[in-house]
Amino acid sequence: MKIVILAGGKGTRLWPLSREKYSKQFLKFINGKPLLEATYERALKIVNPEDVITITNEDYYFYVKEICSNFSTKMEENIICEPVGKNTLPAISLACIYVIDKLNSNDSEILTFFPSDHVIKPLNKFLEYMRTAESISKDDFLVTFGIKPKNPETGYGYIKLGESYGKYNKVEKFVEKPSLELAEKYLKEGNYFWNSGMFSFKISVFLEELKKYQPQIYELISKGYEKTLELFHEMPSISIDYGIMEKSDKVVVIPMDIFWSDVGSWDSFYDINEKDNNGNVKIGDVYTVDTQNSIIFSNKRLIATVGIEDSIIVETDDAILIAKRGMGQEVKRLLEELERDKREEIIYHTEIYKPWGFYKILEKGDRYKIYKIVIKPGMSLDMEMHHHRTEHWIIMKGTAEVEIGRKRYFLHEGESTFVPKSTFHKLKNSGKIPLEIIEIQSGEYLGEDDRVKES
Repeated sequence: MKIVILAGGKGTRLWPLSREKYSKQFLKFINGKPLLEATYERALKIVNPEDVITITNEDYYFYVKEICSNFSTKMEENIICEPVGKNTLPAISLACIYVIDKLNSNDSEILTFFPSDHVIKPLNKFLEYMRTAESISKDDFLVTFGIKPKNPETGYGYIKLGESYGKYNKVEKFVEKPSLELAEKYLKEGNYFWNSGMFSFKISVFLEELKKYQPQIYELISKGYEKTLELFHEMPSISIDYGIMEKSDKVVVIPMDIFWSDVGSWDSFYDINEKDNNGNVKIGDVYTVDTQNSIIFSNKRLIATVGIEDSIIVETDDAILIAKRGMGQEVKRLLEELERDKREEIIYHTEIYKPWGFYKILEKGDRYKIYKIVIKPGMSLDMEMHHHRTEHWIIMKGTAEVEIGRKRYFLHEGESTFVPKSTFHKLKNSGKIPLEIIEIQSGEYLGEDDRVKES
């Protein structure tokens, strides 16, 4: 068996913490660990590192690679980048052809798919369900996993259980995210389970059903992995539920009675975190008086509240969200308005990660920007120049190897240098510790497109 981690999702309803270019699976929500790291830990209780595959997108590649490097270089080798986001069915289909073409597996291989952003406990009970799924998959079923609901949740799809076969049931039907009234009805009836978004099946069984119900996707992946990547933009954007699971008669569900959350909103974030005696989730520098049943999340600044209840307050460097608890799903509507006004705050954090390290915007005005730049040992920035801005570099920590024009020299802690306009320059960390620099840009135009790389 191999486990495929789906790590390309955007997680927009956890804005402003989650952004389009840095989504929730990379946020340190679980004991100071990213959700993706916790997902890998679960997967490695089931299979070896070489049997863990991750499918993501190019924006997230370096985040995924860095987390994989904490476990095994073999996991780093098995990262698939979708050329464009096309929903779960094309992603899962691409993973299947990757396993056949690149890992030389046959089509009797069982694949189990985990989204990268779930919180699941207890682990030992979850692993029992996974062993059951492997056994059932061998009998040519497409296995889904249902979660016994604890409340009338309107943010999840549901699976209605059909005839029971002991540890699993036939699926009677899939249900889209319901109204509150319907969700309450499902909870009372007891045979509707949350759709977890996890799956397990033989590649051969999946391909049979794909050929039957989605021949366009089947034809594309039949051309092989490399050709599928090349033609991936031609894939229809469709979920595996709608494209296969709702149509096939081979689908079964394992009902799971465990704690599970996809941390899909600030309301579910509230559910998974410890509360104080007043029912508050407090993270960061937070003081409260007469405050109840609220989330107060401080990233950097002190947040002090008096006399509020059932509220969501989340502070980041460049945005603050204030909302009523219970309306976490509505953050998506807010983002639509921000997107309409082309606000960059929905796309980027002030801290932006690169293969060589990261940079953070500390301050900006009409004619200046101030950055903190951190470069990993042995890594360097490209040789480049700018027509419209100068740059000052101040070394805060480590040793920088600097090249400006034809001069190359070293700078140490507390030293600085100046880069004139239209002058090629390069920074490298030749030391053994991270290099930290303050960069001050000034000029009449500070856009990122004023960047000429050395040919």
